[in-house]
This record gives sequence, C-alpha cells and structure tokens, in this order.
Amino acid sequence: MTARTGETVAALTSSALSALSRAERRVGRALLADYPSAGLASAARLAERAEVSPPTVLRFAQSLGFDGFADLQAALRAEISAMSNGPITRLPDAPAAGSLLDRLLRQARAQNERAQETLAMLPDAALEAAVTLLADQARPLYLHGGRFSLLLAQHLAAHLEQLRPGVRLLAEPSGRDLGAMMELTRRDVLVLFDYHRYQSSAVDVAARFHRAGAAVVLITDDLACPAAPDAEVVLAASSTVGTVYQSMAAGFLLTELLLPLVMDAIGESARTRMALWEEQRRGELLP
Repeated sequence: MTARTGETVAALTSSALSALSRAERRVGRALLADYPSAGLASAARLAERAEVSPPTVLRFAQSLGFDGFADLQAALRAEISAMSNGPITRLPDAPAAGSLLDRLLRQARAQNERAQETLAMLPDAALEAAVTLLADQARPLYLHGGRFSLLLAQHLAAHLEQLRPGVRLLAEPSGRDLGAMMELTRRDVLVLFDYHRYQSSAVDVAARFHRAGAAVVLITDDLACPAAPDAEVVLAASSTVGTVYQSMAAGFLLTELLLPLVMDAIGESARTRMALWEEQRRGELLP
C-alpha cells in the first residue's frame, strides 16, 4: 500500500489507465501482466517489455503520483513486505473503546464501505468476461481456493451446480483431484480464490491451468495477488479495514452477486435445473 493513498500500485495503475497516454498505458499493462516483478526490474527493462522508451516509464510513475520510478519501486517493496505479515503482527496494543455491540457495528460499517468501494472499481469488461465464462455450459468449470479461501470456492460451487452442469470443486489438486489436473484442456475454466496471505499452491494451480490453455478467473483481494499473471480475468474485492485477520466478506458478497448475473446469462435452462434440483431434494427439506 502506498503511504499517500492506501492503495496498491496495481490499483493505482488500473484506475489511471484510461487517463494515461497510449505509451504510458503500455507501461501500465506490462506492469500488471507480471505484477509486481515487472516493476522491480530496472526502468530500462520495463521499458523494453512495454516497447517504449525509458523516459516513458518515468512519466508513467509520475502520472501515478510518484516522484519517480525509484519511488514507485519503494512502494512495491513495501507491498511485498506487507504481504508476508501474518495476523500476529497486526494485533492491537489494547482493545478498541466502546461496548461489544458498538465495536461490532463500527467494524461492520467500515468493512461494508470498503467492500462497496472496491466493487465499484471492478472493470465492466472483466465482470462481463467472468460471467460469460461461468455461464458457458459447454466448458467444464473447476473451482479452487487456499486454506481459508477454499470456503469461497465451496460456497460458489454449491450454488453454481444448481444452475449448470460440469461444476467441480478442486479440494486437493495434488491429491485426490490429481486425475482432473492431468486431463486439463483448453475448454476448461478455473475459478480461483486467493486472499492474503497468498499461497504458492494457488499460484501453482493457476499456472497449470494456464499452461493447458484453460481460462483462469481469479477472485482476490488485490490485483497484486501473485496468481494474477496467469489469470485471464481478475476480480478484486476487499473488505479488510483495521482488522487482525484479512476479511473475505467482500469475496463472499461478490460470489453471491455473481450468481444472479450468471443465472440470467444461462437463461431458462438454469431455472429448469433449479426446479429439478428442488424436486429431488423435496424429501430432505423441512417446511
């Protein structure tokens, strides 16, 4: 996070792209395509990747509000340090003031506002691409997540399998689901959840789908997520504000908001499948 804005360099870049010059946009896209590694190399190397001149890289950094490229790199290094911090490093010195209900409601309002802010920043094209991939019944759909974010994958998978066939949760890609990982094709779609603290296993799964030519939809809390370079679509939503643990509330909210969009994109067959699903479960459910 930059000290001045509280936003990551990736978030600053994404929000500024439309206002940048054509050459500066090339730098921004090159940075986001291999984030944050591309920004930690020299300005000359980033310019080479973007096929622009080194002075363009300097202007790009200044357009984002940095004094220069070295200042931008310092912000990236700070982000990397923050990524490695676990919850124990964020323990407060003393409990917050107020009753338990006051504290709960204050935190709820802060997290809700943060979630709305980040959801409002989702690019229309990325959201449309994600819904299209999730609704394409001709493409097998896999879902996976990290130690905690697997809960989001389970949540979305449980709902999606009521709307369309071919939905599979990858709980153990290197274990009981290894067979599926060995049979990946270009038709497959992966919905991957990875929230800070990011996991190498999620990066590995994204890379394996990418190498197979499959499409990867990444749902995360930050565009700086290490799995982002292998994702075709990245949806970033965060609700973490002043908490010891990273919040996934925005991720759960995003999954639930995606469902009606996917249902509408699928059309009548989704409603028919839901009706059949409910009919099959009638004996199990209580009134």
